[in-house]
Amino acid sequence: MSLKNSNSSQIMRAIILDHYEHPKNFVKNTNINKLKNYCSFNTSSPSCIDNLTAYLFIKDNKINDIKFSGVGCAISTSSTDIMSIMLINKTLKQALNFINNYLNMIDGKEYDSTKLNDLLAYKNVNKQINRINCAKVGIIAIKKAIEKYEKKDK
Repeated sequence: MSLKNSNSSQIMRAIILDHYEHPKNFVKNTNINKLKNYCSFNTSSPSCIDNLTAYLFIKDNKINDIKFSGVGCAISTSSTDIMSIMLINKTLKQALNFINNYLNMIDGKEYDSTKLNDLLAYKNVNKQINRINCAKVGIIAIKKAIEKYEKKDK
């Protein structure tokens, strides 16, 4: 399944549901102890129960791994999972540019759709005001973890 050449709402729903029901980078609280060398940041939504923590393993200015934990709806869990997959092996600068492009899409601003792949499943979220925070909460956690790492590294 891919959105690269499709605008099908059925495919969009399937992608979101798959990453919600079977997130590849979600860790349960019992496994968080294994992430000691990871930089982390927690964010929560001001409008719902979404509360996610992103864990990034960064080495040589490159993201080697991303995990996340917490409580999230289908939109927040799936968007965080897809983003975490897409950012692995990117430099911090590439990752921040990618994240900002995604956030522009969610906020209804100009963005480059050719770079977002399956994250395009969220392109209509900005039409549902109550879902905007859901589509951003985990991504903001990832972005803040990167910024926290950059501050610590200086």
